[in-house]
Amino acid sequence: MTSNGPLASAQPFSIFRRAASVALIAATVFVLIDGLSGRHLAALAALALITSYLCLSWTLIRTNARIMLMSAVVGAVLYIVFFGDLKGLGLAASRALYLPSLLTVMTLLRVAAEGARSIAIVTDFLIDQPPSRRFLLLMAGGHVFGILLNLGGYQLLLGVSIAERDRSAPTPEIAEIQGRRISSAILIGFAATLLWSPVGVTLNLLLPLVPDIDWIGFLPYGVTLTVVFLFLGWAVDRMGPRPRRKHVPHPHPGAAGALISLLTLMISVVAISALFEALAGIPMRSAILFVVPALALVWTLLNANGAPAQAMHRLSRGSFHALPESATEICLVTANGFLGLLVAEMIPPDAVMAIATKLSLGPALLAICVMMLIAALSMIGISPMITGAASLGAIISAGLPVPEIMILLAVLIGYNVAMLISPMTATVGMTAGAVQKSALTVGLRWQGKFILTYVGLTAMAFVIWGSLL
Repeated sequence: MTSNGPLASAQPFSIFRRAASVALIAATVFVLIDGLSGRHLAALAALALITSYLCLSWTLIRTNARIMLMSAVVGAVLYIVFFGDLKGLGLAASRALYLPSLLTVMTLLRVAAEGARSIAIVTDFLIDQPPSRRFLLLMAGGHVFGILLNLGGYQLLLGVSIAERDRSAPTPEIAEIQGRRISSAILIGFAATLLWSPVGVTLNLLLPLVPDIDWIGFLPYGVTLTVVFLFLGWAVDRMGPRPRRKHVPHPHPGAAGALISLLTLMISVVAISALFEALAGIPMRSAILFVVPALALVWTLLNANGAPAQAMHRLSRGSFHALPESATEICLVTANGFLGLLVAEMIPPDAVMAIATKLSLGPALLAICVMMLIAALSMIGISPMITGAASLGAIISAGLPVPEIMILLAVLIGYNVAMLISPMTATVGMTAGAVQKSALTVGLRWQGKFILTYVGLTAMAFVIWGSLL
């Protein structure tokens, strides 16, 4: 290698990353145009741009994501060869394209929020709490950080919390208990976001498969399930071992204001997007794509501390760096979502109806089977995005006599369980690395009692619901 070799390679790499960011932002604009106008030429342009983004970011994409992307391409080819239904293929691709666009705008919000001092203030406040209320507050923090910052927020709160545990735990035994409680609280709070969040990937993948249910109609069910999920997590923790030592929190000036500002940001994303749908008739999915960047801009300016130009520069620079770094996540979400939607198209409705009839699967038993299938397959590495979208899409297409909302909830619960126990999920893997335990310990061992209670209660609820139909 010549002496100027590293410099020569660094410059094109920087150009590629910049071009990748531009391609992804442009793709999001075309997805928004497609959603607002129904002009599918815009979706084709978005597909070309996202493909360009993935190619430009290829060296940043991990092997597992590359494999999933290749699997999606092979699935598309097989679908064309055996089914020849270009309309179905286009529909699956169009729905899947929304997912990377959603992650794009949420990355902008994450960059804006991470640059605000309120994040650090809230993090310090949540950690510096006595054991009696630390679990509840960390669970709430994991939930809010998960909605606003996605996996970045989860990783941030978990990392800082475990670092503080390592610094202050007086004995290894107390450190063990604190590690379990801290990680479980943040994990449960984060996992609960998929049960209702309109900016979450899961609901935005599944709701289009259920045409008679929109997010506002789903909200009462999602919020109720979220409350039950979080309450159970807290109740199970109360029954477990906890350090019995006195802890006096330090003063945290500005903590109340910082908490209020983060909650206001979260509520604003949801409320303003819902208002656009209710008042202007703009689908909430499309509204999110321009509401979130607008709020990221406003948030940045409000936290500029008298230097708005510098704050805007940090936002744009941070976003351009963060978007290519999200290539693995965007690749996985796009490929898994597309594969799930494609499999749903490939499953014959008559076969689904025949199986359900032969096995005498009533509404409750069908919902329980779907819930358990998603959780079980996640243990061997099959993404809940694939099994969830395939199960929901196939059952809806088959026209089985089961409430659509029941199957949607079953899919979400199964996905919920997978996030807590599967060693193949990002959440369990990141937690295992942070606390230096095996993924099976973090998942099945630490969450087993909670999951058995959660699955048992939801299964009972499905049985009671089914008996009333």
